[in-house]
Amino acid sequence: MISESNIIKLELTLLGLFVFVLPSLETPKIIFWAMYMLVFVVRRFLINDMPIKQPDRITTSVIALFLVSLFSTLINWPLEKSFSGPFDTLSFCALFLCLYHGGYTGRQIKSIALIMLAGVLTGLTFGLIEYSSGVTSALSFHSAGVTTQSSIYLGIAIMTAYGFQADDTEDTFLYIALMFIALFLMGVALLYMGSRGAIFAVLVCLLLVLVLNRSKRLLLTSAALVAAVTCASYFLINTYPTNINNPEYRERFSVERFKKSDSERLENWNIAIATIATGNNLFWGIGPRNYQVIDPQKIGINSAFYQRTNKMHHAHNLFLTQWVEQGLIGLLAMLAFFFLVISRLLKSWAYCRENQQQWIWISGAAALVVPVTAGFFNTPFYQEPAMLAMLLMGAMFSQTRNAV
Repeated sequence: MISESNIIKLELTLLGLFVFVLPSLETPKIIFWAMYMLVFVVRRFLINDMPIKQPDRITTSVIALFLVSLFSTLINWPLEKSFSGPFDTLSFCALFLCLYHGGYTGRQIKSIALIMLAGVLTGLTFGLIEYSSGVTSALSFHSAGVTTQSSIYLGIAIMTAYGFQADDTEDTFLYIALMFIALFLMGVALLYMGSRGAIFAVLVCLLLVLVLNRSKRLLLTSAALVAAVTCASYFLINTYPTNINNPEYRERFSVERFKKSDSERLENWNIAIATIATGNNLFWGIGPRNYQVIDPQKIGINSAFYQRTNKMHHAHNLFLTQWVEQGLIGLLAMLAFFFLVISRLLKSWAYCRENQQQWIWISGAAALVVPVTAGFFNTPFYQEPAMLAMLLMGAMFSQTRNAV
């Protein structure tokens, strides 16, 4: 009979493959996710310890996120995108539960995080090739969404790598040098993507860690890194301000572009608020991933963005999108989950610092702060950035059980 330790090794192998391809390859991502889930469920069934038997508060909260998404879909059925909304929610909720209840050691989770960083650097290389060859109009990951979504994914990865710098457990010169290089490359890529929401979110995380850590070594390292990234990015942006092969295709860095983006955000916020104000679908929303059915003209708004695109994708605000699509019930479910994560972070910082596990706290904090901060201006909490965030938050919860 196969031992539990061997099944765990198989789980970790599949999880490692999953996080490596997550930002870049769509079909392999789904395959590895499904295989990992299957092996995890089989192991928990064999040891007769399913997480949903006696759920605690955070487990109940995560399950509620999925159930609200499913109920909202059924209530608004049929939807143009069918069950894509509940499946997307299931994909990241299941990752949280697996990491939280997986029983993995800190070293095993750290190995997965290192593989994730390798996948990010590989994905950036792939994205750079696509961008420089004219396939895409902006630097982004192949699969992790448009620039705003890719930058959120990248921001979470940057702070995870930064967490490794904050810990003193690995102090070999080679390790420190490799991590510094990785942070430098990812930092330059983030600034070149030009998503102000994600850049601001990473800076918020960085300042939070520096204030809590109060380490001169980390402060000096951070200052050197920020200076190097800023100088390299300034040179790169001024050298290649547009798509290299199609300079007329899209201007990436200009005041005009930023003004246009801000105007579109304001329009989207007004449309979402007006939709909510109608009182229709107030509690269960219009259905997850069903934002595209909104016609601004029907609620008395003449939108230049809608006239140009003929479709609304989301509200450019995480909370407004959640309220419109899944109603007040969905918004409250999301806020409850975020509250539990914040509560655990507040209670576990001292524990993580004393046990040299700062990196897992920092990665968990970034998994919340980056998507939420950037989500105030950019994209909702879904797809690859949400999958990575929930994976890291689940890992943070699992490693800080003894802190509460």
